[in-house]
Amino acid sequence: MSLSTQVAAVALAAAVSFLSVPAWAACSTATTGARCIRVTPSVTTAAATPETAMTSSSAATPLVDVGQVVSRGEYSIILNADYYGLPPVSDGWVYMRVGQDAFRVDWRTHQVLERVTDRASANF
Repeated sequence: MSLSTQVAAVALAAAVSFLSVPAWAACSTATTGARCIRVTPSVTTAAATPETAMTSSSAATPLVDVGQVVSRGEYSIILNADYYGLPPVSDGWVYMRVGQDAFRVDWRTHQVLERVTDRASANF
């Protein structure tokens, strides 16, 4: 057996042993008892353009509608609106995160005034 054949055989054996490692062993949280999730790229994600990759994933039906009154204390107020590319709050309204969406909400009545998710930057 030649040297190049031996090297190839060792490389093949190493590759097989590496690929035969159980999936749970590759998970960094396996020892904590947490479940591991493997995310594989889909065809649509791989072919996404930069514009579609930066849009919000909340294209589905939002949890609340414009005009609806949200319960106090149920949703989070967005305090750093400028970080998310939203205009500063004024005139008694605030931004609130409801699920994966951002809404402009009247502070006194908690009535939803407008959905602003589409105006938020990619880091929202």
